[in-house]
Amino acid sequence: MKGKRDAAIKRALDVKSRSGPAGRKRLRIAAVCIACALAAALALLFVHLYYCPLGYLWIKFSNPEIPPRQAGQLRVHFIDVGQGDGMIAELPDGRVMLIDGGNEEFSSRSALLRYANALGVKKFDFILATHPDSDHTGGLDDALRCFGAKKAFIPYSIDRAAEPSYASFLEEIAKNKVPAEVSHTYTSILSQDREYFYYMMFLSPLAPGIPGSYYDAANGGEDGAENDASAVLWLEYAGRSVLFTGDIGSAVEEKLVRDYAALGGQLFSRTALTDWGTEVTLSPDLRGVDFLKAAHHGSAGSSSQEFLGFVSPEAAFISAGAGNGYGHPAAETLDRFYAAGADVYRTDELGSIILTIGADGAYSIDHLGRG
Repeated sequence: MKGKRDAAIKRALDVKSRSGPAGRKRLRIAAVCIACALAAALALLFVHLYYCPLGYLWIKFSNPEIPPRQAGQLRVHFIDVGQGDGMIAELPDGRVMLIDGGNEEFSSRSALLRYANALGVKKFDFILATHPDSDHTGGLDDALRCFGAKKAFIPYSIDRAAEPSYASFLEEIAKNKVPAEVSHTYTSILSQDREYFYYMMFLSPLAPGIPGSYYDAANGGEDGAENDASAVLWLEYAGRSVLFTGDIGSAVEEKLVRDYAALGGQLFSRTALTDWGTEVTLSPDLRGVDFLKAAHHGSAGSSSQEFLGFVSPEAAFISAGAGNGYGHPAAETLDRFYAAGADVYRTDELGSIILTIGADGAYSIDHLGRG
């Protein structure tokens, strides 16, 4: 009996101790800790949903210093993503387009995401994957997770799992319910700003199923056809033109030249209706391109003499990794550019490069230097 009585007394003393000043203090401390933990969890959830996915918070630090775009300017950023392509076009109406996403290495992904953050990108209006190769799509899934997009332009591919980086990008498109459209000739994007009018048009490849489409050749397993099925994009503003060529080879370049020589301005001429109800004529003119994004990182199999002689660019931009094992850009390709009278700007030498075109057509080319 004594043992039971002692145990009851001990329990009573324990209850009294917990309900006393010391016990109440411990309870208050515990409640504060729980409240702080819940507040921290809610704050992290808010950051994750409305600011930046938690796994990508690192991109908010150590960004390159890039001056803000001024009203009426078009800026194209050729980002130093190593051995690959990654470009961001800041359009005169405030929209932003990502063209390719570098390779799969962390340094390439990091360069792309930090650059987009430095530009103040909230959400990409457009993401374009020129073709499925991993040195062009390596960071697109990260870009979509981190920034999102209103629309994606993608290549036509039957075997979507052939390139894991491209497959991951497609998974993110589906997960985020991003509208996606297969890039093909004549598809166009028009400015939403009447004062600073620009337009973009895909010049190649033809839609799948149309005779001569490079998409059909690529999906038929022909060697090199996947590169030839790269999206070729024309961008025109203030009387200046920029031609993006993905990884197309000389055969595609020369076909564009021959077709244009045969049909002239009629080859790509189309009428389109602007957002403000005015009908405009879009007519890419390959005779005299101002700025050329060199195909396939300046490889020997692209930027042919015939093509360069026809388009006669003022400046060419080559995206390649410093000391890459492919020998890009090839010496003979550089010689062809110089013979065509083009100034050559290379990311492997200059780091990220910025082409700025003003509303009056004046332009400047700057670079950030290699890190």
